[in-house]
Amino acid sequence: MKMFIQKFRTVGFFFLLANFSGLQAQAQELVRAKDVESAAVRHLIICVDGVAYSTIEKMRAEGRFKLFRQPARMIAPFPSLTNLALSEILKPAGASEAVGYEDNYFDVEHNKMRGDLLDRFRGGRFIKGTFRELFDYHPSAIKSGLGYVAPPASTYLESLTDILRLKQKFRASSEPVFFAYTGASDSLAHLGGERLLKSFLIRLDETIKDLVREEGGRVEVTIFSDHGNDFEGYRRVSLKSALRRANFKLQSKVKDERSVVLPQFGLVGCAVMWTKESNEARLAEAVSRVRGVDFAAYEKDKLVYVLNEKGAATIERRGERFRYRATQGDPLELLPLAETFKRQGKADSVDFIADEDWFAATIESARPDVLRRVFEGVSERVQQRANVIVNFADGYYTGSASLDLFAFLQATHGNLGAQQSFGFVMSSALELPTHLRARDVWRAIGSPVLKNAGSTSKKRCVDDDAPDCVRTRTAVRLAALSK
Repeated sequence: MKMFIQKFRTVGFFFLLANFSGLQAQAQELVRAKDVESAAVRHLIICVDGVAYSTIEKMRAEGRFKLFRQPARMIAPFPSLTNLALSEILKPAGASEAVGYEDNYFDVEHNKMRGDLLDRFRGGRFIKGTFRELFDYHPSAIKSGLGYVAPPASTYLESLTDILRLKQKFRASSEPVFFAYTGASDSLAHLGGERLLKSFLIRLDETIKDLVREEGGRVEVTIFSDHGNDFEGYRRVSLKSALRRANFKLQSKVKDERSVVLPQFGLVGCAVMWTKESNEARLAEAVSRVRGVDFAAYEKDKLVYVLNEKGAATIERRGERFRYRATQGDPLELLPLAETFKRQGKADSVDFIADEDWFAATIESARPDVLRRVFEGVSERVQQRANVIVNFADGYYTGSASLDLFAFLQATHGNLGAQQSFGFVMSSALELPTHLRARDVWRAIGSPVLKNAGSTSKKRCVDDDAPDCVRTRTAVRLAALSK
């Protein structure tokens, strides 16, 4: 009996020992699993300039970007240009208001053009004090210009080097959020067409898959663009002859009542013009009936005036409500919709209608989110605001004559139309709404905190020697008049 008890104890001891070892192994597995679970998931955010929602949908139909959930249409501000769009998208992340519509802009206070090639390459101004400082990878001004040396071959090579540098920078970084930008995608759309752009996007998709694989899947990826691009045949709008007939003269500064300044940046679907404020209505009227012009618009006394060959109208804002009133015809073709809102009881006693109603009713139209975008585009958005903004019809453009000499324009952006306005946002982790305004993008992707978020807090002024500040058009002009 004693021997039996002894054997029982021995067997029990080994049983308990074996069981304890098993429990210990299970505990260690649970700890390891918990460690993996709690390991920080990195967030890779990539901005691809000028990639339209329609292009990314074609790529997905071909089996690309399978890591991602359904993309949202990102609605660019008007005009649909990079500086405006990215300043708006990245405002919650620390970006300041855009100085001009593009890097080449008219300085109202000093009555001169700024942002030429010398300005672009001198003193880091291309990056410093702009939204570009927020990126962990952004190509230099020199590199960004190389794509225009011998397009489209040089443009395609530049786009591939962007992918290579993005990959290298991400691998070398240990930041929880890594934010990268490639502008070559927009140049490629303009000069290489959709076929070359899609080839670039295939390479980008493969690169993203490689990086996610290398990180053991512990990477959340967001990709977005700042605006779209519309691929079709283009004709240049002849604004100069219309200006001459109206006794205006294109000049590099506003000298007198005849002066009009028209920056010719890139090859785009809109035009921004400066003149004497007393000339705004006359200038808008002069260009509103030119072939290829959809409408011309200007702001006076908190009203935005819209003119084209179909008539004239005003847009007025009260808080989050807008009123569209036609004084002649119906230039934006919104009167039937306004009447429908009235019948539905959505208009107040003085015909103002909620922004959300206008948004829902116009988001799939030829001019998406038309009222808010036109009102804010003409009256807000940039420090150096234009006197008159011209929206071109699809298939028309203006811009640098020198670019026309060696580049065949295959796509552009800038106008209010759907193809040029709709960029995209897509996430590997988040379900997104079907449509997002630019201002809502950052919140929708989780409001990520960027390493360089404080770098743009010193806002660039139009005067190189002035203290850090932001100036509105009115403030700038008052300062100029007081001199």
